[in-house]
Amino acid sequence: MRYEHAYYRTKDKSLDIEFLMLDLGEPLGWRAYVMSDINYKSVSAQRSDDYRDTHLYLDNGTHRYIDKTKDWPYVCRVDPIYDLDVMRRVAGAWCEITAYYIKHGGAFKDIQVKLQEKGVL
Repeated sequence: MRYEHAYYRTKDKSLDIEFLMLDLGEPLGWRAYVMSDINYKSVSAQRSDDYRDTHLYLDNGTHRYIDKTKDWPYVCRVDPIYDLDVMRRVAGAWCEITAYYIKHGGAFKDIQVKLQEKGVL
């Protein structure tokens, strides 16, 4: 089984995330398990930390769910990712969107568009 520890710091330096990138092979592909604790309510108590409500869509159905066989949440997509470089980019985009969400709120899908327009993603 192939794996990689990865660290991502958002471009505004507001969030550092540790990942365990794990290749689960066919049919699941790579997963980016989030090893860091994230305080979604650090800026506002109004921010939800419920994965189903806040972190649903990021570019064609990317989700953050709890893996039923592990205690770690992971960043995933509806379609499997078989390329580690693509998984790194998806995890990085997820971090940028999460940092914006913590500071400003909003839906992940809308945040993605804003950050793409600003050239962050």
